[in-house]
Amino acid sequence: MFCHISCSNNEVDRVVAPNYYGKWKLTKMTGVFIPSFYINGNPQWQEFYDFKKDSTFIKIRIEETTKTYASGKFEIIKNQNKTHIKLTYKEDNDIIGSCFGDLSEDLYVNSEGLLTSTWRMFDGPGLFYKKMR
Repeated sequence: MFCHISCSNNEVDRVVAPNYYGKWKLTKMTGVFIPSFYINGNPQWQEFYDFKKDSTFIKIRIEETTKTYASGKFEIIKNQNKTHIKLTYKEDNDIIGSCFGDLSEDLYVNSEGLLTSTWRMFDGPGLFYKKMR
């Protein structure tokens, strides 16, 4: 009979990525340089990201009776010790949250589990989204 017991305490570093797939709803807006159409606290419109498992997404904004859609592809990347979601839109649209004026957005999940954009670091509003499903 052979018995081998190991007392090693080598823990493997495991990165557990949150489940990004599904729908995220805008729940809070903040900012330092907030244009007049933003109000700190509750959003003045409804907005959603819906991330699909085929690496595509749809962004929807609902203002009163107007719905605006934008879509494209996303990739999950490691950047500055955070997991980011890099969005690339198919075409220009007013609901793209980027201060660079291009077809991309950079999002990440903060310590509270809310999806947020890096846009606020460049004088944009702080937009925070909660996972719906």
